[in-house]
Amino acid sequence: MAEETVLIVEDHRENIVHLANNILKPNGYKVITAMDGEQGLERILTDRPDLVILDLNMPKMDGLEVLAALQERQVATPVILTTFYGSEQVAEQALRLGAVDYVVKPYGVQDMLHAVEKALAGHAPRPTPTRAREPEEPHETMPLIRQAERWMRDMNILTRIGKALVAQLDLRKVCVRTVEAVLYIARADHAFLLLLNEGSHANLCLCATRGPDDREVRLIDEAVESELALRAARSGRTLVEAEARGEKALARIVGHPVGPLAAAPLRRDRETFGVLIATRPPGGPVFGELDVAWLAGLADYAAIGVRNAQLYEQSQGLGARPGPGERGIRDLHQELENLSAELRALGERVQHLAAQLAGEDSA
Repeated sequence: MAEETVLIVEDHRENIVHLANNILKPNGYKVITAMDGEQGLERILTDRPDLVILDLNMPKMDGLEVLAALQERQVATPVILTTFYGSEQVAEQALRLGAVDYVVKPYGVQDMLHAVEKALAGHAPRPTPTRAREPEEPHETMPLIRQAERWMRDMNILTRIGKALVAQLDLRKVCVRTVEAVLYIARADHAFLLLLNEGSHANLCLCATRGPDDREVRLIDEAVESELALRAARSGRTLVEAEARGEKALARIVGHPVGPLAAAPLRRDRETFGVLIATRPPGGPVFGELDVAWLAGLADYAAIGVRNAQLYEQSQGLGARPGPGERGIRDLHQELENLSAELRALGERVQHLAAQLAGEDSA
């Protein structure tokens, strides 16, 4: 049985009780707690726990501020961040600030237990970069087992995001969650969601955007002339550019030039009614094949979510902008089931590959 001390920093008592009584204590871990960021930081510095499970959203100091304070004091205590869906971009920032892992709520017992064991097994915190973020290790140079593991992780995340999008009937919330998901799933710096007015392929309206300096998604209603978005809308294909030539409108919204871009159309029934755009800083890595695949998959889910919300708001007389090819919510749900089935089949193939690779490694 383990005897390490775990500090839970969480402002919801029911979450503390669940984590302590159902996961940590039954497995032999000693538990101490704090219910806000300031108290959590103080307990880390004074009690020196073996591990910290830190919630992202807390009063007085949020999770990122606690991590920054630990980094400033050069405290190397391993930290697991917990976060609800929609905060994955911030979780990535936490990883760059030194967190060893993050777990998305609601999590299962085994998910959290695995993260705890992994963190305590000696996985060092990720160093904070002192310069621009380095490109991720190219997939071609990664061991096949790591590629399969990343595929499984990203696919599971995409499936969770997709279910959340299509279950939401508030169009504004669909836009917010879609933009947040773009940042995480495509490992992007900025994300944009644009919708086409009346199905026109020449009249794009920016609905939502977020970047690293934004505390939350900005909801905007503004016409935007993006050459890449227009090409993606007209062609119906996901497009990638290594440099942002002529993207003055996006640069104006961001406040500085943007680097590599990827744009994925939102399509239903062969009609395009929106575009997702992901960008990285100038000089950043070009979006790779997997980034593009996940962005295209997210665009499919977002298309169902947006159309679902539009149909619902129209039925309630809320004045959402109409879209082309409206076939009813039942048909959209069938498309969701088909898309989910395709992802499940792909996941099973990847899982089979991972099992084969693991067997080869052990041999």
